[in-house]
Amino acid sequence: MFTLGGMNGLRVAELAAHAGVAASTVRFYERAGLLSPARRAVNGYRIFDESALEELAFIQRAKAIGMSLEDIANLVAVWPSGSCQSLQAQMRVHLAGQISAVREQRAGLDAFERQLQTVLGRLSARDPGPERCGRGCGCEADLALDPDDAPSEAEPWGCSLDHDELAIRIGQWRALAAAATSTERTAGAVRLVLPAGPELIATVTTLCAAETACCGQTRFLLEITADQITLTVEAPGTPGLLDTLFPASASSGQ
Repeated sequence: MFTLGGMNGLRVAELAAHAGVAASTVRFYERAGLLSPARRAVNGYRIFDESALEELAFIQRAKAIGMSLEDIANLVAVWPSGSCQSLQAQMRVHLAGQISAVREQRAGLDAFERQLQTVLGRLSARDPGPERCGRGCGCEADLALDPDDAPSEAEPWGCSLDHDELAIRIGQWRALAAAATSTERTAGAVRLVLPAGPELIATVTTLCAAETACCGQTRFLLEITADQITLTVEAPGTPGLLDTLFPASASSGQ
């Protein structure tokens, strides 16, 4: 653990270096109220106390277990004066939700694995011999999944992605939602507020373009300022799409 010793504090760049984060991250966390405000040194520099290192470590650990920045802000607000019992209760609720989500994902993957094992078993059990492969041969029939258990190739809203591509896309949207500082849900729309940054701006625009290509009914309104990115996602007539991409239990603004 780094200690200040005879130093009076850490400047933004020094704090970021010791914490292993970008200086812009430190500034954003301070603006968001996740870090104790810096003070002004005699020379005018903004200086953070040693406690900021502990606060940064707490934020990083909370993010590692999937907590949104809003959830973390709520914990940080009561951390100095709150009881361990209260904080742990909040974290247990979050972890229970995360575990439930992981189990649902695992169940889906297990079902898909069983399907693949069934197909593999069919292919392994049949010796095609020297027969010529082509339309209507056993190779084609053996690849059929059980219609009772097979994953859907397309969602009700008409997405053109296959099952695996759709799972990846949903994961990308949920990861973006997890990075949001706030999330607002209305009828037919979801509004995300994210920290501004070149990499995140590129990620958002690329994801919007990809979603438009496969789900033409989606609409996106993107507003970018020096401090934040505001993304509004609309899906007129297809509320199931937004519920899948941004489940209420995973929204940072809940």
